[in-house]
Amino acid sequence: MISSRKELKEWLDYERNRYELGGGVFFYIKYFAGMEREIIWHFQRRLRITEYYYNTNKKIAYVLSRVRLNKIENKYGLHIGINVCGKGLKIMHIGSILTNGKVRMGENVSLHINTSFVAQGVTGDVPIIGNGVVVGVGASVVGGIRIADNVAVGANAVVTKDILEENIAVAGVPAKKVSNNGRLNWNR
Repeated sequence: MISSRKELKEWLDYERNRYELGGGVFFYIKYFAGMEREIIWHFQRRLRITEYYYNTNKKIAYVLSRVRLNKIENKYGLHIGINVCGKGLKIMHIGSILTNGKVRMGENVSLHINTSFVAQGVTGDVPIIGNGVVVGVGASVVGGIRIADNVAVGANAVVTKDILEENIAVAGVPAKKVSNNGRLNWNR
């Protein structure tokens, strides 16, 4: 959680570097021209600023920032809750991303389009995602499950059970382990 101006600056600098964005006037030219990385960065920067205001109890600034964030969320379909993602979030493309506000994601998580992280049924249990996880296009993570560090979730996978082994890839419906140390194993 971002709890000081110094932390906000650190997070923003770190995450901006993950997108390899240029600076100055060229950023704004690309943003207004509709370039994808610049639009994603605009959303993510607003998300982090809103989190800072929320976490430091700056109520008026939070409400104003939240309104601005809502406009961007609704325009691009990027619905990521406050304080859901750790430092180093990277959104790969503009497109629908939906997270329950209680989901927790570690550091350096990468999310592709059309992904969802949702609660399960009446219990309302939500996923907990480790560090360095990559979630592929169209994947869904459902319920009170845990995903270990450095797991790759394949495109269109539906994760409904814990993935506790680190450094593997999972795919399918329901998701199962398909590779170990970068070697695919389709016989499982």
